[in-house]
Amino acid sequence: MINFSYIYTLNNFNKQIMRKIYISICAIAISISSIAQSSLDAFTVSKAKKSNKSILMNAEKSAPFWSEDFANGIPATWTNSTVPWEYRGILTSPSNSTGSQGAYASAGAPIVSATAANGFIIFDSDYYDNNGTAGAFGSGMYPTPHTGDLKTDMIDMSAYNDVILTFNSYYRTFAGQAFVDFYVAGVFVERVQVHANIAVNDATFTDEIALVRVPFSVVGNSDVQMSFVFEGSTNSNNGFTGYYFWQIDDLTLAETPANIIEIENVVVGGFWIDYANYSGLGFNGIVGLDYTVTPTSQLANHPYVIEGVLRNSGASDQLSNLRYEVFGAGTYSGASALTTVPAFSPTNTVDSVIVTTAPPLSPAVGAYGVAIWGESDSSGVITAVSDTAYKMIEISEYIYAKDLGEASSNNSWIVGGPGDQWHFTTRFEMYADEALSALRVYITDESVVGSEVKAILYELDTNVAASSGGVVLLDESDNYTITASDLGSWVDIPFVSPINLFNGYAYEFGIAGFQHPSDSVFIGTTDNSLYNGEHSVFDEFGLNPNDPANVGTPTWYYLTRAPMVRMNFDPSLIASVEDAKDVSFNVYPNPSSGVFNIELPTNNKYDILVTNTLGQVVYSNTSTGLITSIDLSSFSKGIYTIDLVFEDIIFHEKVIIE
Repeated sequence: MINFSYIYTLNNFNKQIMRKIYISICAIAISISSIAQSSLDAFTVSKAKKSNKSILMNAEKSAPFWSEDFANGIPATWTNSTVPWEYRGILTSPSNSTGSQGAYASAGAPIVSATAANGFIIFDSDYYDNNGTAGAFGSGMYPTPHTGDLKTDMIDMSAYNDVILTFNSYYRTFAGQAFVDFYVAGVFVERVQVHANIAVNDATFTDEIALVRVPFSVVGNSDVQMSFVFEGSTNSNNGFTGYYFWQIDDLTLAETPANIIEIENVVVGGFWIDYANYSGLGFNGIVGLDYTVTPTSQLANHPYVIEGVLRNSGASDQLSNLRYEVFGAGTYSGASALTTVPAFSPTNTVDSVIVTTAPPLSPAVGAYGVAIWGESDSSGVITAVSDTAYKMIEISEYIYAKDLGEASSNNSWIVGGPGDQWHFTTRFEMYADEALSALRVYITDESVVGSEVKAILYELDTNVAASSGGVVLLDESDNYTITASDLGSWVDIPFVSPINLFNGYAYEFGIAGFQHPSDSVFIGTTDNSLYNGEHSVFDEFGLNPNDPANVGTPTWYYLTRAPMVRMNFDPSLIASVEDAKDVSFNVYPNPSSGVFNIELPTNNKYDILVTNTLGQVVYSNTSTGLITSIDLSSFSKGIYTIDLVFEDIIFHEKVIIE
């Protein structure tokens, strides 16, 4: 069954298409980039949406006036909540090598900090609902959320008027619920959110560094307290948020340096600014999405435009720009104009600027890595450099895609099975007319040979209610039967005739499965959703038991992961389908006792393979006659798949042995 914690109903959540206003906040989350391997020409890249650590020049660094590395556990003078923060380290069991008490830490990974060896602290909301020994604070499919609140003792900030809190932070949550609360003389003054840009069900890197500007209403006082709050509040959707964990180490307080520049929310498709240069036609609009693989026909009218948010976390205004360099099949570079990024102050609450680089990027066919960063400049001298965000792009002849090209066992979704019949789609925007030939989809090795799927195509339509997905069904392919060779592979599912797609229109395109008592199909997904509503899933029969309010009702949801489904404009695939009409074959009697005939259309040479439901070949032969008799009476009863191989084309039929 689908894990409902990763999908959300469209009628309960805004699809965020009209969301071009970037909200400035004073809680700054920055990370040291984690390196992940991509299958697109084996480029080494990192997730750009979380790669925003600012690199301070030595002259800009300030010595801390207060610090805590938890070498002796949680200080006895700190105040812990009823559902407590816990210490993990050499003084406790489990040791610091155990990152999470609960079920959802990434492989139980601990935080990566300079002093992790002497311990760190963790609040693990899941622990109290997943066989924790400290007590069962909740139970059931949607357990009670928990709030952890750990307050320091008094800190003297009377000598400082601008202070920055720095700490190592490893964080994952169902919704953004990490805060630092500030108190003066025991009275709450102000709250700052940490990791505000982390997506639902996403996590920071294990070695991330967080920066929080201490509010100006707090600095200058001698009796300041900070409270680290993991808030497990409820919401109106399903009555729960705030799960998973937060790990913290190496806290320091210091004077805020003059120059700190950060880069956030990097895009290459024009999502922030350039989207406005394109007009949507019909009843849909252009959002400016990112694509990892782009055909030359689309690139000709819509070059890559690199944009991002430059945020000033320093004490002084900065003159900054956004820069990029491209490596791989070719080399390119560009930069934005120098732009003033104001410092946050009591009179200025806007500390970020959205910028776009020049020139637009239109590389030749091939795969590329794009390095993107921000710089601050003072009279020709670079005073601050942000961390580098990385993007991965590929220019192709026929393929249009958003996924990262690589799936793992942890990133697969069931499309059809005993209790599932889903449509997995993603939004594609057209910047040139196209003829859609096929769906290219990654079928994982969890799938059952003999299962069936089909390609599905919708058009976005703002006149259609969000509860109906905001789409209109346009077309679908014939059913496609999964073969043994499809498992763990990219598969092209062609349409019988090409489908015309038009410049200025947006489409939802993907794969549909079928409910079946034994057959199941799984597809790969990758974690690169740009906004909620970019990827969607449709529960065609309302089979999802994790959404009690909609059981029995066809329901659209949005998906926070990108399904590995791609548009394929290769015209040769249509020819293959046309050939298939002339090379059909009959199986009779069906059902049978195990002895049946295959009637072929011509005397051409055909390879015949028969596989069982496990994908094992139980019979193989070559035939040039019109009728071939096969005897499987010695095999177990069940459903078998017959693959007829003619040149480079494979045709499928099922036979039932009773």
